[in-house]
Amino acid sequence: DQRLYKLINEALENNKDLGIAYENIKIARARAGASLAPLLPTVSIGAAKSQISTTYQDSTGEILRNYNYRDSLTTQLNWEIDIWGRLSTKSRASYLNAKAVYSDYEAAKLSIVGLTAQAWYLFCEAKLQTDLAQRNLETRLSTLKRVESRYNKGIVQSRDLRLARSEVESRKAELLNREKAMSEAARNLEIIIGRYPSANTSPKVLPELPPKPSIGSPEDVLKNRPDIISSEIQLEQAGLEVTAARLAFLPSLNITAQWSTSERDWSDAFDPDRLAGNIIGSLTQSIFQGGTRIAQSKVTESQMRIILNQYAKTLLGAAREIEDAMFAENILLERENALSNAFKEAKAAEELTIDQYNRGVSTIFELLDAQSRRLSAESLLINSSLLRITNRIKLHLAISSPLFEEI
Repeated sequence: DQRLYKLINEALENNKDLGIAYENIKIARARAGASLAPLLPTVSIGAAKSQISTTYQDSTGEILRNYNYRDSLTTQLNWEIDIWGRLSTKSRASYLNAKAVYSDYEAAKLSIVGLTAQAWYLFCEAKLQTDLAQRNLETRLSTLKRVESRYNKGIVQSRDLRLARSEVESRKAELLNREKAMSEAARNLEIIIGRYPSANTSPKVLPELPPKPSIGSPEDVLKNRPDIISSEIQLEQAGLEVTAARLAFLPSLNITAQWSTSERDWSDAFDPDRLAGNIIGSLTQSIFQGGTRIAQSKVTESQMRIILNQYAKTLLGAAREIEDAMFAENILLERENALSNAFKEAKAAEELTIDQYNRGVSTIFELLDAQSRRLSAESLLINSSLLRITNRIKLHLAISSPLFEEI
């Protein structure tokens, strides 16, 4: 369905939720890059010009003020040595978070593709149902003319005429409902693809489904799903967070170095021979923080267990989605075949009843009932095609089919 491919491309380009997900990727990657900063030393440079005034008394007893100016330059280095790997562990966790966010973005893309396809075929089905309602209104109008002609000839009673008129009005109301549903389906599709909802998209007929795609082994299927990939990455990230929280109990090694000079002239301040400096290495062990680190360690462990349960829940949900879609595939096909046969029989019965009514053998009740049965059978048959297509879309989403990568 080339029209669907164009709509999907438009949705991937314009959908607002997808735009939000993409910006979240950029944020996560920026944070991952920033997580490397604690592993490197921080260096700061400062320059200052100071004025110092002093007072003195000269030989005449007058108080005078003397001004001295000093130019100073300071360079300071601070570095926490990652002797236990705590900082690098937190950095790896941050990079894993960026990967998880990207997998969430891929899952969002797949979801948008599925929503677009479902909305498109729902719109197409609404158009078919509207066309069917229009044809049935025309059928009822034709029946009304036939009844009016028989009534004018005195062949039928006014009851038949009133029933035929009632059916015409009912079919008008149904047509209005179908037109309303089609307009709403069009706007829903346009909102998903990021277009201003003007309901000016033209639908097509429902396509014939190709053969069922190859499912493959459960391992092959599940490892390709973006939501499961994201859950696995989040689980690994949570393990690193727990490790980092435990390493925080160990002492930290910090190195501080400072170089400074203070001279009367800027040219002397930049002279390396005039620099004075000191280097301090300190090993710090936290003794008491009111239970903060113990609480943080417990929090990260509980968060990891939550993610583990969520991962298991995602696996079970994915397996169920695949099983449901595969089971429904055959059931819906059999249902469509049965409805197709029912429609053929209902249509044949309607034609026979029309002929019998024209010959005065059947009543108006039998004619209207035959027409209603044919209408119901044809409407159900159209809907059954939509249900099969929708289920096939769900199957592709459940197995993360590469079908959509060709778009």
